[in-house]
Amino acid sequence: MNLKRVFAGVAAAATMLGGLALGVTTANAETIEIAPTGTITVNNAQTGHTYTPYLFATFSNAQTVDGKTYVDIDTVPAMVATVRNAADAANGDDPIPTEYTNNPAAYVATFDAQQLRQFADELTKSLTGGTGQTPTTDGANMPISNLPTGWYAITDTSDGATVEGATAIVATPVNSTNTLAVNPTGDGQGTILVTGSYNAKSADAMAPTNVTKNVNDTDIHDGQLITYTVTATIPAAAAGYGFYGFQFADTADQGLAVDTSSVKVVNGEGATVTHTVTLANNKLTVKIQDAKQYAGQTLTMTYNATPTFGTVVTSNTLTNTVQADAFLSLGAFNTGTTPDASSAQATATVKTHDVTFTKVGVDGDAAGLAGAQFAIKNAVGEYGTYANNTWTWATAEKAPLAATSDRNGEVSFPNIAEGTYTVEEIQAPAGYAQNLLPSFQITVGIDDTVTLDNAGTLGLASTVDKVIQVKNVKSVTQLPLTGAAGITMLVVVALLIGGAAALIAVRSRSLKRQLNA
Repeated sequence: MNLKRVFAGVAAAATMLGGLALGVTTANAETIEIAPTGTITVNNAQTGHTYTPYLFATFSNAQTVDGKTYVDIDTVPAMVATVRNAADAANGDDPIPTEYTNNPAAYVATFDAQQLRQFADELTKSLTGGTGQTPTTDGANMPISNLPTGWYAITDTSDGATVEGATAIVATPVNSTNTLAVNPTGDGQGTILVTGSYNAKSADAMAPTNVTKNVNDTDIHDGQLITYTVTATIPAAAAGYGFYGFQFADTADQGLAVDTSSVKVVNGEGATVTHTVTLANNKLTVKIQDAKQYAGQTLTMTYNATPTFGTVVTSNTLTNTVQADAFLSLGAFNTGTTPDASSAQATATVKTHDVTFTKVGVDGDAAGLAGAQFAIKNAVGEYGTYANNTWTWATAEKAPLAATSDRNGEVSFPNIAEGTYTVEEIQAPAGYAQNLLPSFQITVGIDDTVTLDNAGTLGLASTVDKVIQVKNVKSVTQLPLTGAAGITMLVVVALLIGGAAALIAVRSRSLKRQLNA
């Protein structure tokens, strides 16, 4: 056998197979003709806002391989320095690799979402001029047509000012795929994720909406445990952001003790939402880092708190104000001080009422009587005691002390809720009858009025010049002679007369028996 012919045949076969293999690769790659112009649609465009496109890179050599679209990317010559500077600022301390020096847009294609957001913010600072488009209908999907095919920065301006954090980096479509793979220039392959359309990132579109705040009881006793419920809707546009952080910022007047361990957050389906809680300077902050997953859903936060009105000197009301904030970068989210957008505020107010009346005696004590001790009982028969800015209500066999009249005769039950109460004097000052103690009924209104409903059996409570006045007496003869007290007095007199008549009758019968003996 001629070995030279054998080796020649093997070489020819190898060449043929190699050609076949190359043919398969070539057959799998399909060249795409890039249209000269394209359209980018601004979803949820806001009236009063102008959206201006700036081309910073073009495409060439478009192909599809195994269903994936590849393009070469070329920085627009006039934009090379501007794009390079913005990319360098977005990349932190790392310099731009040498191979991207003259084509920095290809380097931008390797950025992650956070770097791309920073690049957009930096690039925006250098973009001027341009022709923008304004929607005629609020929330409409507005197409920007006849754009030269390529990669764009689209700014959002309102009232002549650029909306911070709202510039979008988006490409015109090359074909029906939404993602473009950028042919590698250096290490790694770039990707363009957003083509054809994007969700407007104006403050109007990104801000949480439908913020509400409610409390389970608005008219309360001091120290009463209450529960707040706060809701907010994450906008649907949140799904289009690389990062979307959210927080409830809930600020209360002084005097509200929040139980941070009671804070709960659920999504629209009732599932628990991961969150962090901080409380400082009367401000409760509840943060949700990965909030974009709840786009279009309403989040509900609940928590318990205890108001202490005794520390609020000037008012019987305590108000909470809450707003919902959105953040488009992790850095801003972590600091929490400068949100990219905020909702309208919602408030909830709770209130208490002060009950005061005057204690008087007789003779020299007619203007005011000190030292009288009182108990107070609510409509369900529970006695109240007040200590450490907290009312405690419980049943008791012996009425507990709740208030004592001062040297001017003033008696006060501070910071109680609206409702009907019975006030009982449980000890009179020295020198006054301990068996003729007043008991009377009052109603505390939501408008802070205090009305005397029932002056009691002895009639020792009355309203004088719109002020409730309660009297102590030293003897039964000093009881008032009107109303129920008058009837009581008549009964006492009747009993005395009846006793005297019985005594006379007994003595008369006794005398008659003596005469007949």
